[in-house]
Amino acid sequence: MFTMRIGIAVFVAVTMVGCASAGGLEQRKPTFEASTTKADKAYAMCVVAHWIKIAPAAHAVEAEDGFRVIVPDPAAGIDELLIVRSRANGADVALHERIEILAMRAYRDTARACL
Repeated sequence: MFTMRIGIAVFVAVTMVGCASAGGLEQRKPTFEASTTKADKAYAMCVVAHWIKIAPAAHAVEAEDGFRVIVPDPAAGIDELLIVRSRANGADVALHERIEILAMRAYRDTARACL
């Protein structure tokens, strides 16, 4: 019984490594990258308006270089992370997803639609 508990604890810890923070997600290859002529804030607010319909806890956070649009997950930390980096004539965007599956395509689709 005790060995089984340790095994489960180790499995959970290993499974969540790299998924619990934005930093862990940023290390993964983006599932979507693009540039937009919209200002970073305008683009981030467009995405948040759509993502809230999918995940009510979605929100944007201002960062040094632009914005981060985040879909938090109570168990895993962050499910979706959209990095919006400001540039002279708009913004560069990169979407990082904890799980890349067809069912989550709505996040990518709305990120693309807001360009």
